[in-house]
Amino acid sequence: MTGPEDRPGFMRAAGPEPSHWWGRRTPSFMVLAVLLLVVGVATVALTRRAVEVLPEVGRDQLGDDNWADPLGVHLAGGLHVARVPDCAAGAFTRMVLWDPESQPYWEVEGPATPLISFLVGVAPEGFRTVTEFRDPPRGALLRLVAFRRDGGPVGIRYRATDLRPNRVVSGNPLTRFTIEGFQTAEVCEDFEPDSTSTTVPEDWIGTGAGSSVPGLGAGSGEGRTSTTIDDGTGPG
Repeated sequence: MTGPEDRPGFMRAAGPEPSHWWGRRTPSFMVLAVLLLVVGVATVALTRRAVEVLPEVGRDQLGDDNWADPLGVHLAGGLHVARVPDCAAGAFTRMVLWDPESQPYWEVEGPATPLISFLVGVAPEGFRTVTEFRDPPRGALLRLVAFRRDGGPVGIRYRATDLRPNRVVSGNPLTRFTIEGFQTAEVCEDFEPDSTSTTVPEDWIGTGAGSSVPGLGAGSGEGRTSTTIDDGTGPG
């Protein structure tokens, strides 16, 4: 078979016509890389916006977390003891101690179990440890949250320097109760400190019980907060 006939004034092409740019390897790879970069940036931006908008107990909200009911905490034998008031009773499945950025210092989970108290840093019987306890920095803001099978989570924001033996702190702003008084107190709905309560003097805060679960000691008083007493008994 012979090739096409040569004609005067025309030159035969030596090969196929050059392809368009999208048919070339290097430009195609460059365009693909740019598209992937744009998609990645858009995905990150949308994810950050979703995290900011969606309600989540695990996020710190300018000093106000959206758990349903409060927990109380006090010192006993050098340990942080969490108390569940009667109005927040339930069967609990998970407890976690968070920092302000929702990174856990300690976390446990287990079968739904009715509890009125538990030790921070120690797994209740039947619970497994998800995150081993680690020492928070001295004066750190701590966020203790317990999740109920039915109903919303309960929690408290506090510092180790806020705690004293025989006095439960709870609410926002923190208010002091006797242990017995807190158990039956109506703190679960529209709780506000009594207007006649008094502010705890600076030298009362962080004194008394020494260290707690490792790393949660009373410390030096760094990051002290104003705490009130509403049980009429004065400092413990």
